[in-house]
Amino acid sequence: MVQNKFIKCSFGLLCVSGVFSSAMADIKISGTVDQSAERFVTKTNPGALTGTDNVVRRASTLANYNYLSFSGSQVINGDFKATYELSYKYMGPDTESRAPVNYLSHVGLEGGFGKLKLGRQWRPLFTAVAAIDPTQLAATPGFAGAGKSGTGLSGLAPEPNSNTITYNLPSLMPGLFVQVQKGFADATQGENAGGFVILTDGQKFFATYAKHTEKMIAGNYFAASATGTNGISTAKIPGTGATLAQLTVAGMNGLPHILYGGSTYAGGDTRESDGVAGYYNFGSFKLVGGFVTEKVNGTKAKLEMDVIGVKVPFGSSVNFGYLYSKASHTRSAGTKFNISGDKFLLTYDFSKRTTAYYALGKQQLEGGTATGNEFSSQINAIGIQHKF
Repeated sequence: MVQNKFIKCSFGLLCVSGVFSSAMADIKISGTVDQSAERFVTKTNPGALTGTDNVVRRASTLANYNYLSFSGSQVINGDFKATYELSYKYMGPDTESRAPVNYLSHVGLEGGFGKLKLGRQWRPLFTAVAAIDPTQLAATPGFAGAGKSGTGLSGLAPEPNSNTITYNLPSLMPGLFVQVQKGFADATQGENAGGFVILTDGQKFFATYAKHTEKMIAGNYFAASATGTNGISTAKIPGTGATLAQLTVAGMNGLPHILYGGSTYAGGDTRESDGVAGYYNFGSFKLVGGFVTEKVNGTKAKLEMDVIGVKVPFGSSVNFGYLYSKASHTRSAGTKFNISGDKFLLTYDFSKRTTAYYALGKQQLEGGTATGNEFSSQINAIGIQHKF
């Protein structure tokens, strides 16, 4: 049939365009372009040394990174639907020096049996619990347990889970959603599994229970999401291209506040996360709350995080969101420390796709691994986001 189209055409270019338009009719191209002017201030008190680091930078504060997605579906014999998504993050103006990397990427099949997807996908615990966050800033200071580049809670990691099989059961009743996931081990993650049960009407209420378990791989450890620091410097850290303040909350420098790592870091231990979360919309405001725990079985190491917040609309274009969170940590030795945070987000919608925003994220560590080794960090950002 393609050959006949070329034969009948008078202009080859138009023929090629027609063929590709027909072949790509079910492809959806979407993504986010998000840029802000962000000020990141870190204050530390590591024993005898006290200091402040102040970084002004360009960032994707609301989206965490820009991305580009290709997705679609194809009906098969009228009874089934094949689905797919291929996406990349760190696109466009995110950073000139960072190459795009794999983001959500999966293929699937839908039908009367439910939905089955294979590939790189969100963890069910993250999908369910982060859904209540009225600030949308799941990976910024203020969501205690979730740092900019990672998380102390494996189930709440704001990065897709690779090598997974996810199954959504057919809905047994309106508003009831059940999902289970199996993740296979690779070089960066251990064998894991999770799932959620969600009950919602989509408008007034939302309630969920979610779970995630993961075997720790060799060299891995169960640690806090944020770290103390053993010094202050505005110089670039060799080999990283980042300043000390940028690394502090990311959990990449200083004292790691390890909860549990085993004596040899040989791996094989199981870390287990459980979370409950929900919201209720009173009309004039939406109240949200949640509780998440994580522990390493057979040890004293554990993390307990509480979150509570509110979302308030002002007319049809302006929204205000606030979230308070506190994570209480117990190390394997039985000693304790706390990380608490506040997040604020004020948005103005120019249209359904374009939003201007002001974001504020604050995080504080108390009870460091050394006397007085505590820190606080704060992000202020003014930016604009466009979805397409």
